[in-house]
Amino acid sequence: MIEAEISVVGVLLCAFGLWILGMFGVSLVRSLSSRKQSRVTETLLPQIRNALVDFLAGRDNQALLREFVKTSPEDAGTAIMSFQGTVGGDARDRRSELSIELALLHDWCQDTHSRNLVERRTAFSRLAFVCNYEPCRRVAGDLLRRALKDPDSDIRLSACLALVQSGGIEDVERVFEHTVSENLLVRILLSEALRRHAVPLCERAIPKVIQSGDPARIPAMLQMVIAWERALPMTGVRELLYVLDRKVRLLALRVAPLVPDTPDVRTGILDALMDADPEVAGDAARAAGRLRIEAAHPGLARCLRVGNADLARAAAAALAEMPPRGWVTLQELCSSPNPVTALAASEALARARGPA
Repeated sequence: MIEAEISVVGVLLCAFGLWILGMFGVSLVRSLSSRKQSRVTETLLPQIRNALVDFLAGRDNQALLREFVKTSPEDAGTAIMSFQGTVGGDARDRRSELSIELALLHDWCQDTHSRNLVERRTAFSRLAFVCNYEPCRRVAGDLLRRALKDPDSDIRLSACLALVQSGGIEDVERVFEHTVSENLLVRILLSEALRRHAVPLCERAIPKVIQSGDPARIPAMLQMVIAWERALPMTGVRELLYVLDRKVRLLALRVAPLVPDTPDVRTGILDALMDADPEVAGDAARAAGRLRIEAAHPGLARCLRVGNADLARAAAAALAEMPPRGWVTLQELCSSPNPVTALAASEALARARGPA
């Protein structure tokens, strides 16, 4: 009985040893293959890049580039990607057209279905790189739209960047609606790409988010508008100036100077200037200063007299933006018995007047 058990244990140990030996062999083969590929890459990549430079300069050397693709399509893709951000205009279109001519674009589209996450990420990043070119977008369009629902955030980001390049308002709106539901990092990365589409987004996409009443998406949208820092034909801000959500209200006050200067928006700013919350009143003061709302003088003077130091400085800075009446008010308040008021008024007046 004991001998039988020992025999079984011996067989199992032998099997385990063979398994370890087999895994070692597989690892060794992969390591050697990887080293060989690395040596090939070190040799080919500079040659491919030089050939691409000649091609983008107008030389007809597609036959040479096809040979490189046959030898190492991955290196060819890497070489094309290395020109990201360095070419524009006709050269950029030639580069994108080349990815179609060499069948690389179709390979990348196939790689988007890979089970290997790294391969999928690489494929989508390359599609994002070439989809500024309309024929490339026709090939990859549906793939990119479906990728907006991909579980991987890197893939979703690449899909968004590619769709924004298309310039089609429906795709841009789709990306915008997706972006306001994403985390802060993604919004920062996509904000600049969406900036040039800010005006058309004000027609439908932004009002749609405002009307949704979503407590998460509305602040995200307002943060993006603030980051764009440009005048926009945006509607619906007046309603946001009166919402109960403090965060939304503060962001709306920061957006107010960027939208059409209507009586409703001005009234919302003046009402916020009288708010008991010093941060709300401070943002209202800054908005009033940027818009130079003359009717805000009494409210700004009140904030300067009774507010805390931050609110007093904000109110004083706003009055300094509205000479001569604002300067007269600041001059009067420089002699206030309240040291916070006097200091804020004198500092703002000195900055407004400049060096003596």
